Amino acid sequence: MNKEGRFQNVLIILLAVAVVGMSIGFAALQSQLTINGNATFKAAKWEVIWDNGSVHEDEVNGTNLGTVTVNNNNLNVDYTVTLKPNTAYSFTVDIVNNGTFPAKLTGITFNGKSPAQMSTQYGTKIGYTFKYDGHAVTTNETPNTTIDPNGRKTVEVSLTYPLPGEVSELLGDEDVHETLGAQFNFVPVVE
Repeated sequence: MNKEGRFQNVLIILLAVAVVGMSIGFAALQSQLTINGNATFKAAKWEVIWDNGSVHEDEVNGTNLGTVTVNNNNLNVDYTVTLKPNTAYSFTVDIVNNGTFPAKLTGITFNGKSPAQMSTQYGTKIGYTFKYDGHAVTTNETPNTTIDPNGRKTVEVSLTYPLPGEVSELLGDEDVHETLGAQFNFVPVVE
């Protein structure tokens, strides 16, 4: 073999050794990082509703004065009542939190007239009281209360039509029809 052929062979061998050496060198500088994991997301439920089984009605000096129904998937309570002088009607119903986290009451807004408006308009001729968890509510309010999961709060509505002491205390010759209701706004408390 001539000198030029040996030089080529040596050069090829050196190049092969260099390529193998660089591959080993780069492999030694290479890192493979991996993340493996499992995640569990717990079930969550939002359900603040009226408890249909908690409705309790009470009448004074009358029979079948009113009816209360819980409907619309336990989201609405509807009542109808007709009072004559010297009668009273009340009912209670519970709000229950069947959800997985606390529910905060952000406001009570009266639909129709509030107890304060009824008192202003009719004085002692008609009585209207509204209680949330034992607390009298007379105007739109923002109570700072929560209902824990599986907890409940009671709402009480009372209407009275007292027997007037004098003719001047009568309501008049026409029936009085009033819309008396309230809306409760709840939001979840997420910690």
